[in-house]
Amino acid sequence: MSSFIISGGQVLPNHLVDASTALRNSDLYAVINLLSSDVASANFSVPTPFDKAVANPNNLTSGFNFWQSAVVQMLLTGNAYIAITRDSNNVPTRLEMAPAAQVVVTLADRSADISYSVNWGDERGTINYPSANMLHFRLMTSGSNGLQYIGQSPLESIAAQVNIQDYANRLTLSTIKNAINPSTVIKVAEGALSLEEKEATRKAFESANMGDNAGRPLVLDQLYDVQNLAINADVAKFLTAGNWSKTEIAKAFGVPDSYLNGTGDQQSSLDQTKSLYANTLRRYVKPIESEMSAKFGVQVNINEAQAVDADNSLLIDQVQKLLSGTNPAITLEQAQAMLAKRGVING
Repeated sequence: MSSFIISGGQVLPNHLVDASTALRNSDLYAVINLLSSDVASANFSVPTPFDKAVANPNNLTSGFNFWQSAVVQMLLTGNAYIAITRDSNNVPTRLEMAPAAQVVVTLADRSADISYSVNWGDERGTINYPSANMLHFRLMTSGSNGLQYIGQSPLESIAAQVNIQDYANRLTLSTIKNAINPSTVIKVAEGALSLEEKEATRKAFESANMGDNAGRPLVLDQLYDVQNLAINADVAKFLTAGNWSKTEIAKAFGVPDSYLNGTGDQQSSLDQTKSLYANTLRRYVKPIESEMSAKFGVQVNINEAQAVDADNSLLIDQVQKLLSGTNPAITLEQAQAMLAKRGVING
């Protein structure tokens, strides 16, 4: 179950999963939305004049939505491709994300370079890009014969589990629709009834126990026996069969499941979970940061701390610890500068 296959010396997309399919799974949606939103919310520190294209990649979407989409693609396929348009001074003026399913990666002889063939699906047709003009964000590259330059999605490790969950959900819906209704059975002691007699009995029971008669005492003669159907124990098992999937999906993407579920009631537990999530987020920020630095030729720094610590509680706690003791690790002026930089206090 690989996102890509090798054919004729080229790396071709293998349609393992697409966004329209994966994001119908609520657990996958929650994880991917969380990670992509937090990375897109991070502070991109890019030297002038490269910062303009990063802040406003193109005229079609906002900077936040652009980088969120790039991270979504990277998480789903293990790769995100962004074509770079440069001016005469080699400065990027426009960034455009290419659909991963329409990108063919070719490794030149003796691994001299990598080229990217993108079928844009419009009047531009197919365009070839050298590696210098393609931002290629990738996760966990490994393998040989070209695959060492292609990322792998966390979805590959849980593709079977997601399929099982999908089948379990379908079975649950089918069970609910076909096994739970009707909820009431009326047994008639007198022989076999015709279709007309069954319908008449059903309507008579509904008339006597619905509308204005709802909740009133039920009166039956000796011919009738009314029973209520309970949900079968097996049906209850079906309804909870996929609960394990949230933990499995969170584990594959490195997100603490307690952070994803919003559980945890002790401050120490919350702080530890935030710290674990911050480490996870860094794993997804670093490939983007490193690739942009390499292709732009300038140092790019992405600070995702504010996305994790929105209320600055972790920063304040860290500053307090650094100031504590007989020999504080930082001075009061340094602490004030740290807090002012984040906007906690006025500089």
